[in-house]
Amino acid sequence: MNVDEKLKEIFKARDEFFKLLDQNVPKINGTEVFDFKNAKSVDLKDVYAKFYAYDYSVRKLLPDVYKAFDIK
Repeated sequence: MNVDEKLKEIFKARDEFFKLLDQNVPKINGTEVFDFKNAKSVDLKDVYAKFYAYDYSVRKLLPDVYKAFDIK
């Protein structure tokens, strides 16, 4: 998988994670700040699955970042 594909995967996973938040957590009056006090009850397994997909896609890109910036 090339870097462009990895980036697309990151953005897709991020979108899915925030879509889940948007569906279950309202925003504070006219802002983009999540109002967790008024969030719906959700299955934490679903939240974890979305976060893990996002995190995993970022970790798959790390070797390319290390190589690009000569990080050992």
